[in-house]
Amino acid sequence: MEAVAEKLYTLEEYFAFCETQEGRFEFVNGEIIEMSGESVAANQIAGNIHFYLRGKLEDGPYIFVQNAVKLQVKEEKIFRIPDFLIFKETGNNLKYATDPVIIVEVLSGSTAKTDRTTKLNEYRLIPSLQYYLIVEQESCFVEIYIREGERWYVELYDKIEENINLPHFNISLPLRSIYKKINFQATS
Repeated sequence: MEAVAEKLYTLEEYFAFCETQEGRFEFVNGEIIEMSGESVAANQIAGNIHFYLRGKLEDGPYIFVQNAVKLQVKEEKIFRIPDFLIFKETGNNLKYATDPVIIVEVLSGSTAKTDRTTKLNEYRLIPSLQYYLIVEQESCFVEIYIREGERWYVELYDKIEENINLPHFNISLPLRSIYKKINFQATS
């Protein structure tokens, strides 16, 4: 990810910029940051999670989006574009979403540090967020950060037969579903 220019933009300028440009751009404290393209495997993993969770939760009060919707992380200061997110229907602001309950980022070499540090620190401050999943695309490995009251804890999963419990939704997410049709040799 790389900043578009040295100038600091207003939120209105950011939205106007996005409407006239190809690609995906995040907004962080006045900077417009172009997002790198993603691999087939990363998109497929996000899609697998989307498909599975939508099938389990589609009758709930949620909206499911993948790879293109802006998420307001900090009012008028930070807008991110997660690989996948579920947000409350009340968080639909037409140009962007608020009130996420689950955010998924699929790691790549260029995003791993940002996803594991910067975004983790930003996302954990969102009051509605219950889960933040960080998913490896080159091996079977998922980190899930789970809100428990005011605290967060992490669970790590690395076996394809494991299931990630999501008690907020009263369901589990099988790693087998996350990595369905992923060929790890082809992602390296």
